[in-house]
Amino acid sequence: MRIGIVGFGREGKHAYEYWNKNGNTFAVFDKSQDVSTPEGVTLVAGDRYKDDLVQASEHLDLIVRSPGVALWDIEDKLKAPVTTITKEFFDVCPCPIIGITGTKGKGTTATLIYSILKEAKKDVYLVGNIGTPALSVLPNLTQNSLVVYELSSFQLYDLHKSPQTAVCLLVTEDHLDWHKDLEQYHASKGSIFKHQQESDVAIWYTKNETSVELSKLSHAKKKVPYGPSGITRVEHGYFMHGDEMLCPTSEAKLPGAHNQQNICAAIAATWGLASKENILAVIRTFSGLPYHIETVGVHNGITFINDSFAANPTATEVAIASVGQATTLIIGGVDRGLHLEPFVKAIKESRHITNIISFGQERGRIKDTLQEHNISCVVIDGSLKDVFTEALALTKQGGNILFSPGAPSFDMFANYEERGKAFNALVAQYKDGLL
Repeated sequence: MRIGIVGFGREGKHAYEYWNKNGNTFAVFDKSQDVSTPEGVTLVAGDRYKDDLVQASEHLDLIVRSPGVALWDIEDKLKAPVTTITKEFFDVCPCPIIGITGTKGKGTTATLIYSILKEAKKDVYLVGNIGTPALSVLPNLTQNSLVVYELSSFQLYDLHKSPQTAVCLLVTEDHLDWHKDLEQYHASKGSIFKHQQESDVAIWYTKNETSVELSKLSHAKKKVPYGPSGITRVEHGYFMHGDEMLCPTSEAKLPGAHNQQNICAAIAATWGLASKENILAVIRTFSGLPYHIETVGVHNGITFINDSFAANPTATEVAIASVGQATTLIIGGVDRGLHLEPFVKAIKESRHITNIISFGQERGRIKDTLQEHNISCVVIDGSLKDVFTEALALTKQGGNILFSPGAPSFDMFANYEERGKAFNALVAQYKDGLL
């Protein structure tokens, strides 16, 4: 086959490794001209790479789209079928898939589910954005395996099958730089339910209108709503499933009300696959993922909280609600044109945000939005070190510095992990007396 791979990042490279057999030939289409391709692979790069793909498509047998690349604007012009790693995996996977999507909490919930099933001695694999690229685990899978798949809207956009167990968390506005509009974003999320069979399981969050509406797309007979009034819920300070009381919420090692809902989603997804004892063991020991509202140190009476994973205002809204003392909030990053009202709402509802620093590409729009609501902030046009230094100057002993950007990192860093590591490095330097 003649195969065109669109985008040659991590998943594009895994696509090449997977399809590099049986005499297949390849061309890579990428916006970046700095992409390095294997010997014998044609590189078509530059700002017109999509136009080039359209022209080349009549000579291709298959196009493999990387998740970060949107092709909806040219898909009606392409002369070859388009697939993705996710679509291929769903076609060939021999075992049940537990899929998790949402705007906030996917990684934590997916890892909780995986940890519970691991505790239950299941042959389970965590794949997707949070884990190993899906196709790489195929050789290990049997009919008795289980796959936990964290699914973004990019992966769900053109998915033609749904997981046997579909979990939809809180869905709010996000990724409008990729999707045509909010309706398309919601429709993509809905793919997690849309193709389910009667024998499947649908799980959704009762407190989120979009999650509730999307769940109606499912044909599954077994439906397990979680959250207020749901089958799995927090009630009178306890985790509950149906009439069964599991344990007090105070025993959960994960902090915050938002994580209580992530735990409820994980309970709903694993009930019947793991024992109550397995579930309780993970609830009492799982402490969270790096850069997810993570306390990374206390020095000179200041607590440093790294929430670099927060890439949209709703995620920062959750982080703000989690703090319980005077806090300097650091926000900013790539401007994707999202509504910034969640920042305003969370700051107004919190009694603990005493200082706000905006930085990055979005800094000016953040300042203007906050000023419209009589909320002042300091704007830093500089490096993260400049931001950190200003935060130290503003924060008193006994307070927090909360790094929860609420925007992507690409204006200054390669990804949220690099951004999170940079913040942690500054905390370490401060502890060592170097700042």
